[in-house]
Amino acid sequence: MKRCLTGFLALLLLLSLCACGEPQQTEQTGQEPEETTQPEEPPFDPVVPASQAVSADWFQDAAFIGDSVSVMLETYNDSYGRLSSPAFFCSVSLSQTGALTYSAGSERLPEYPKGSGRHPRLEDGVAESGAKKIYIMLGMNCIAGGVDRACQDLVTLIDEILAKSPQAAIFIQSVTPMTADSPRADDSLNNTTIQAFNTQMQSICQEREWYYVNVAEALSDETGYLRADLSGDKAMGIHLNYDGAAAWTDYLLTHVPEALK
Repeated sequence: MKRCLTGFLALLLLLSLCACGEPQQTEQTGQEPEETTQPEEPPFDPVVPASQAVSADWFQDAAFIGDSVSVMLETYNDSYGRLSSPAFFCSVSLSQTGALTYSAGSERLPEYPKGSGRHPRLEDGVAESGAKKIYIMLGMNCIAGGVDRACQDLVTLIDEILAKSPQAAIFIQSVTPMTADSPRADDSLNNTTIQAFNTQMQSICQEREWYYVNVAEALSDETGYLRADLSGDKAMGIHLNYDGAAAWTDYLLTHVPEALK
């Protein structure tokens, strides 16, 4: 009897040891492991914010396209070199609409290179300059004919420029306002029209991922008009003097995208 009891207890002990040695099975939840998601990048903001000033050399490989308003920037920079020596494609009465229709050689197109007597189409001149940053301020001479048309023509012109300079960064500069007593202001050309053009171009910049440089804010008074002390143009109330060009230059130097520094 004792032998039977002893054998039975030994068997129980053996079974217990076997049970303890079996690996523990993890509980099955039936749930798939959670996937980690990368945070979404914020949407592109075209407006270039204020930042620490860059050196003049940053503009060495830039090109500026503009009308008579920009001619003053070119004249000022020729005197002081604060933007180094970028290529300037600026001429009186130039507009995006005109630039699309002028044939090479037209004297309405800017001369390039300076002193050569040549007047290439803008896309050809810019490509020849090798510019990597293209600053454009056009619109004053055509927005009276319709803001939508002026915006579309500017987009078309830029596409033609990019077709020959595909690596260039595009900077749209806001068209500058008119003075409060501008004799040129009328029902079709005024600060309201200018602002409508600028607003629409800013939206296009967001869609196309072009940079928008709001130069107008550096030259406007508290009511949105071109500051009288920055304009020496009594006849039209549109053009800048040297002080205006200096303020414009200051703005450009302190509004450069961090991604391009």
